[in-house]
Amino acid sequence: MSPLHAHLPRRGHFLLWLIGCLTLGASLRGESAAAGERIRVPVAAAAGEVGIQAALAGLPPDGGVVELGAGVFTLTRPIVIARDDIELRGQGPATVLFLAPRANCPVVLVGSPATPVDRRVRRVTVRRLLMDGNRTEQQFECYGGPCDESHLTALRNNGLTIRGAEDILVEDVVTRRARSGGVVLEKDCRRVRIDRLEAYENEFDGLAAYETEDSDFTRLNLHHNRSAGFSFDWRFNRNRITDSIASDNGSQGIFMRDSNHNLFERVTLANNGEQGVFLAETRELPGTACRDNRFSGVTITGNGTQGIRVNDASCTPNRLEDSLVKDNRLEGISLAAAGQLEVVRPR
Repeated sequence: MSPLHAHLPRRGHFLLWLIGCLTLGASLRGESAAAGERIRVPVAAAAGEVGIQAALAGLPPDGGVVELGAGVFTLTRPIVIARDDIELRGQGPATVLFLAPRANCPVVLVGSPATPVDRRVRRVTVRRLLMDGNRTEQQFECYGGPCDESHLTALRNNGLTIRGAEDILVEDVVTRRARSGGVVLEKDCRRVRIDRLEAYENEFDGLAAYETEDSDFTRLNLHHNRSAGFSFDWRFNRNRITDSIASDNGSQGIFMRDSNHNLFERVTLANNGEQGVFLAETRELPGTACRDNRFSGVTITGNGTQGIRVNDASCTPNRLEDSLVKDNRLEGISLAAAGQLEVVRPR
């Protein structure tokens, strides 16, 4: 059993826990799937977080769908999906997962909460939800206290954390006001697809991805986050980012280190506080330069310093094609060494 769920509900939650279990039992009887179909368990907002946890725990070994109704679900601990073949689905922005004051935890976690990760999680879908991290009423960036002092404090209090997971779909999700990042991928994620994400007013980045490969991010709107829109800072390789906007973030539109063979296509980076794109290496770690990244059809305008800054001579080659870099406050393109960015057919 996960350490997050090893304890029984507190006395003040017993009635809601009982309602959640009864709701789950009735749902399993009333929503039993026909042969070949996945079971679907509805959870009303009145059942609260204990209803969600009971529904997830009660799904059969081959998984199923937990469908949340409209309303506000106030959370005092994260919703953890640490098994395969699960879908957590809401009704769009009308379904709100709201972190209670002083909960000091992530909102939703897909993957193992253990550090190091003790198993891979596969084929999970999260869709049609609004996650509100209520950051001004949290004391810590990490789960339960100062970061990295115990195993759970290795978890940052993001809106959505995906760790050690494969074949994941996130669709039609809003993450706002998290004490750390909006959505964060870490601990070797592969084949994650995020489609139609809005992330705003998070303490750090809208979307951050570390140790992430062969993934697809499309139709994202990352705005008014206090740090970067996108942050790719360690082993971010062979990914595709398309048809997305990063605007009005506190630092960069895109921050990159140790990121290689990625495609950015039809991305707009506008009015961010520092650079539109910042590429660098982690100087204390040799071999962490950004190489072989392609920016195609991007628009980079109105950013607070450079449109593009390539900060280290080791970050070569990279390619900018069919793109517009204009009206950034200090300069359009700034390079650490001549020729390290190939510019083709500028608009």
